[in-house]
Amino acid sequence: MSLWWTLVDHPKFKPCELDQQWDVVIVGGGFSGLWTAHHLNVGNPSLKIAVLEKNQVGTGASGRNGGWASALYPIDDNELRKKFSAEAVHELHQHLKKTIDDISDFITSEKIDCAFHKGGSLIIARNQGQFRRLGSHVEEGYVRLDAGETNKRIRMQGALGSVYTPNCAALNPAALVVGLANSLQSRGVSIFENTAGEIASDNSVSVDGVKVTSDFVVRAIEAYHEGTRDQVPIYSLMIASEPLPSEVLDDIGITNRETFAEASHLVTYAQRTVDGRLAIGGRGAPYTCGSRRNDASEHHRRDHERLRRMAQEWFPVLDKFEFNHSWGGAVGVTRDWAPYVRTTDKYGEMGGYAGDGVAFSFLAASAMADLILGSDSRRIHLPFVQWKNPRWEPEPFRWIGINGAIRLSGLADKEEKRTNRPSRIMKILSLITRQ
Repeated sequence: MSLWWTLVDHPKFKPCELDQQWDVVIVGGGFSGLWTAHHLNVGNPSLKIAVLEKNQVGTGASGRNGGWASALYPIDDNELRKKFSAEAVHELHQHLKKTIDDISDFITSEKIDCAFHKGGSLIIARNQGQFRRLGSHVEEGYVRLDAGETNKRIRMQGALGSVYTPNCAALNPAALVVGLANSLQSRGVSIFENTAGEIASDNSVSVDGVKVTSDFVVRAIEAYHEGTRDQVPIYSLMIASEPLPSEVLDDIGITNRETFAEASHLVTYAQRTVDGRLAIGGRGAPYTCGSRRNDASEHHRRDHERLRRMAQEWFPVLDKFEFNHSWGGAVGVTRDWAPYVRTTDKYGEMGGYAGDGVAFSFLAASAMADLILGSDSRRIHLPFVQWKNPRWEPEPFRWIGINGAIRLSGLADKEEKRTNRPSRIMKILSLITRQ
């Protein structure tokens, strides 16, 4: 169980009878599904909406992630501008930034205690290779900080500089997903837990072989849509420390609860929690052949140990303290790393957030709701809407390629540390992975 769930009581839901005519049935009780129900309810409170969750609300990635509500997009601006105008890319960023404030407003209005704090985010360079790479391209919404400016915010061992954006908030994601679900129940949305909705080839939904009748079906299960070439589950693991003494926290910094990460090729992410812990995560666990979800990959001991060593390299004082929580989860990644919201006449699907789903799912869900309700909003014209992703390669080439890329990303980090230059390995790998 993630740290986040140890701090939250799981609610009990009392839905209506499932055997009735629904306006919209949503398969998946994480952020994607629940935010879709939220936006539909706001747009038309008379809709009869059912959310079907195979386990319990938020027990997937929504309650296990790093707790960043960020304006990040999985594809960088240079790649986006190859297919979209500069104006379209700018508008996307404006919507992403607004999303964080919209979530904040919802949390405030619903009085949800999820430790939400918009302190921004730091990406920190710890060697010259990382520093040069950060300096060569700064995304919209970020500013460069030198070593002194970085040190005023965070005292990470070896920090040479960073980039900073104000457009990120730290939070307890499990508390947010529970608060969202409680809000929906109070507004008449029916949430069915421990109810596996199976979507057939004709896009109809059945539960235990019995068809559920509805006017529209939404698939909102992201990485849990497994065994497919449409997207793959990539595992991200986390650890959390015991609550740290105030003098240790003062020494580390991040007093404004900025989220932070090292500028490494193997993705890292971290936050200082409201109760004085460090919660730290990163990629590196192996991909399972066939795009199957694998619970063992969520508890990969070697990678949890690697995260502990990394935390102690960042902040040597941490070698005196226990990291007494460890967990993991899967994120959905498409072949071109592009997220998507797609609809046909009576069916919609969404996902491919590549780990940026806490806030992005809110925006994706608002676009999905607009499409269902027939609203011609600016959101339905954003780059990810009706995007068609290429399929991943068949096995075993997919297994070889993904695990090879994970391995090479780690080697690229070692190369940059050794040479103090941006990695040549990664330049070659990026040409392959973005095909």
